[in-house]
Amino acid sequence: MVSILSIDGGGIRGIIPAAFLVDIEKRTGKPICELFDLIAGTSTGGILAAALTVPDARGKPKLTAKQVHAAYFEHGPQVFQKSMVRLVTSLGGLIRPIYSPNALDLMLETYLGDTRLHSTLTEILVTAYDMTSDTPWFFKTSFAENHRDPVDDPLLTQVVRATTAVPTYFPPLSMEGHCMIDGGVFAANPTLCAYAQARVLYPQEEEFLVVSLGTGVEVLSRSCDEVQNWGIAKWAVPIIGIALNSSNATVNYQMQALSQDRNYIRFQVPLDQNSTAMDDASLENMRRLDFIARKAIRQESERIDRLCRALTKRGSKETVFMPYRVGKAYPA
Repeated sequence: MVSILSIDGGGIRGIIPAAFLVDIEKRTGKPICELFDLIAGTSTGGILAAALTVPDARGKPKLTAKQVHAAYFEHGPQVFQKSMVRLVTSLGGLIRPIYSPNALDLMLETYLGDTRLHSTLTEILVTAYDMTSDTPWFFKTSFAENHRDPVDDPLLTQVVRATTAVPTYFPPLSMEGHCMIDGGVFAANPTLCAYAQARVLYPQEEEFLVVSLGTGVEVLSRSCDEVQNWGIAKWAVPIIGIALNSSNATVNYQMQALSQDRNYIRFQVPLDQNSTAMDDASLENMRRLDFIARKAIRQESERIDRLCRALTKRGSKETVFMPYRVGKAYPA
């Protein structure tokens, strides 16, 4: 049975899937890179995918999930530091990115060093979008192993900078003639991309165990009376959340259909209006996100136990999961 882990984008809300991964490592006693054959990530999910597969000098995992989870709290406030000068000169993000990439670059260099894509301890797939060629871009370990030129086998720091270059938040990454931005513009939930890649890598395999981790979903309801007269200014902010929610839900539906409700599990949590921002790295909000994640972990303890047993004893053809549906797993 081939095991796949997919992690959504969501900025500082990456604290949520990171907490789930800490719990999975604790229950199994194994590093994430040894539990999964393929790990995919978009944006903050790309940070997790790279950080949990980067090797140390002995060829062992350099970082535990617990250390990566802690990194959000240590570096988040600097990465998403709202400089008054930059806010004014960018007109709040209207004419240039809100944040400088310097703190993010420093964090990535600290944790990922000079490791290149081909060196990850397990196969990873990280999404980006190339503005130069106007095409989706997939950074893949297996491709990098056979194509060692700088554009196909970049530094992991470049891979993550590309997938986290969220428009209006961070500037794009210029890399070997390409202009890379956040893969969330087309794959905020990269589960289907990961599943397709796994089918390519393992064409003879019949059983796939797919685990998809969300970064929270904003549950809002608006009437036609409220939105019927909205123009560009009114739609600009909510359309991002709408696009993320609809994209994530669509991929979840597609995965349920393709898996025929076998061995596919999605963990997602509802967020209130106080915790939906992708760039609110205040200590209060980070603690709130962590609390939401830990509450969900307690509620889903039985399913997580079943998942951990399946990951440590792969090979059984028994159906181990029921499908996830928004609104059912976590009652309001």
